[in-house]
Amino acid sequence: MKTQRRTLLFIWFCILSANVHGQVSLPERNPFKLSFRGGVLSNNGDLSAILKSKTELDNQYRIDFNYTAIGEAELAAEIFRFRGAGIGMQVSGMYGQPELRAEHNGKFQRVGLTQLQMVRANLTVSFNGSDPYTMFELPYHSNKEAVLGICGMIMRTETTKLTPYATDSLLIRKISGEYSQALGVTFGWNWRLGESGWVIGINGAVMFVINKSHLLTVESEENSPYSSAKLDFAPRFITGGIGYHF
Repeated sequence: MKTQRRTLLFIWFCILSANVHGQVSLPERNPFKLSFRGGVLSNNGDLSAILKSKTELDNQYRIDFNYTAIGEAELAAEIFRFRGAGIGMQVSGMYGQPELRAEHNGKFQRVGLTQLQMVRANLTVSFNGSDPYTMFELPYHSNKEAVLGICGMIMRTETTKLTPYATDSLLIRKISGEYSQALGVTFGWNWRLGESGWVIGINGAVMFVINKSHLLTVESEENSPYSSAKLDFAPRFITGGIGYHF
């Protein structure tokens, strides 16, 4: 009889232990985050399209983007965590309408307006040097994080509209767009808003042209005093906005 009672007590104790463990176990957090940001985009100044004079060696125009406002929508996923660091991947779409300007002897003239579409993919590591926990780790978490990683981008333009100065003074026939690729580094900083899933942050990137790709081709008329040229594009940008971690 005593043996049976002890057996029943042991079984009852195991059931209670299982219930308690089930009550204190923590749910897994959704690894996805959706963000919306806005910012400023520019090009590496050394990559301007140079329209050289056909008769005067020292006479040329440099065509490039002005600083451009851009919008970005990003979907991010946390892949895994390792000792307070989070490894993640992000895919985003970006859009802007850059103004093309021609520079000659320190003076600038607007020559066109185009539509720039970009798709970016990042592989990043997020960390907080003073805190051993990631921003959404359970049961503890930090309220801020730094982000570093590598990124790749595919870009294209369409519907470039020329100004009268481009067609009448420089005799530019058209500015056509191509697909272009870039590779670089990305960086950022995020803050979690209290205990919520909302996050605000900044993000930027410095990128370089790969595969000898050209974003734009500036084609001059046959009777134009200037030759045709190509524009390479190595984006530099910084954005800021808000996101929600599901």
